[in-house]
Amino acid sequence: MPFPFLSPAQVRATRFPRKRGKGYDPAQVDAFVLRIADALAGRVPLPPDRVRTIVFTEIAGGYDQRAVDDFLAACEHQLRSGHVPPTTLQTGEAVLAVKLPRSPNGYDRGEVDAFLGRAAAALDGRGRMTSSEVRHTRFTTTSGLRRGYQVRAVDALLDELEQELRFRGR
Repeated sequence: MPFPFLSPAQVRATRFPRKRGKGYDPAQVDAFVLRIADALAGRVPLPPDRVRTIVFTEIAGGYDQRAVDDFLAACEHQLRSGHVPPTTLQTGEAVLAVKLPRSPNGYDRGEVDAFLGRAAAALDGRGRMTSSEVRHTRFTTTSGLRRGYQVRAVDALLDELEQELRFRGR
């Protein structure tokens, strides 16, 4: 059975079941999965053999080893092939149509909305934005009564936007 190709955002969003007994250390696995997502996005080099040879500490209540190993095998295959699937953000309208969930401790909505407005214009040829600019963008976080956008959802959208701009040679 062929492995499905995943976008960097899909890799970042991957969650694994936990075991009652010993399983892989979640902190180690999560950190390595983020590195894989960065490698698929073209941000950092990661040799496919490193994915094959990674060793995680086993702890009580850790991640199910088989689920993690199967996921890593798919990622290794994708890194070897060099394939990253196309994004869904091919127009400014697609960017603006994304509904971001709100969170009490999230990114400032005004800042995010302004940035996404500029990104939408750039995708439609009415402005200029680079993948590097997306990668280095930082937003203020909210707290208390001011609700912001959920950090994980915004980061996933930025990953996809960065990938689209890379495909366009920006």
